[in-house]
Amino acid sequence: MFVDHSGHFFFTHEMWLRAIGRGAAPIFLFLAGFAASYRFRWDIFALAVLMSISDFCLAGHLHTQNILFTILGCRMILAWLERSGRSIERPWEWYVGSLALIMSVFVVQYGSFGMLFAVGGYMARRRRYTQAQARHFLMASFIAYGIFWAVYTGFSPAECLLMAVTLYGVYFLLSRLEIKNISVNPPWLSQFLKLVSHYSGYIYALHLIALEWLTGIAF
Repeated sequence: MFVDHSGHFFFTHEMWLRAIGRGAAPIFLFLAGFAASYRFRWDIFALAVLMSISDFCLAGHLHTQNILFTILGCRMILAWLERSGRSIERPWEWYVGSLALIMSVFVVQYGSFGMLFAVGGYMARRRRYTQAQARHFLMASFIAYGIFWAVYTGFSPAECLLMAVTLYGVYFLLSRLEIKNISVNPPWLSQFLKLVSHYSGYIYALHLIALEWLTGIAF
């Protein structure tokens, strides 16, 4: 994430930084679906609105809405499924539907790709899907995501290769994500990691707003 944002704000001609940065968003979106609870987070909504206000003040108009809105939208859809006692029985229908709505990336950041990765996290968390099913769905999501960004951004072949390597690394980690107790030493490092993970949404929003006003470039 920080590599991606350094490319946007400080090294605008170094597209290889943006190529590496394409691996950040799938992590946030996957975890939105992997979460144990899909309750609506009003604090995240407030941060999303604050980011939009910052963009409007700098640019004079609203850009594509930020990824926090995408995450909240995915959580709301999955929460509705759980409240209604439903589940995702045919994930590939969601895959096709998400790709059909690909133009939503021009309304909110990452658009329907957000739902693809959230469904990938949803499948990885639940035992009704085999590991192979969850991994195949996630890999297909990464392939579609990578193709889109390669075409949309006009990355060079070398930058496309760098993005592909980054995306595969992220896929490898996410496809093997497990919930388990671990010990981290020294103890202060464990507390720091918990703090960062718990407030990752705040870190994302506040550091972006600070960079926007420092550089005068809207995100």
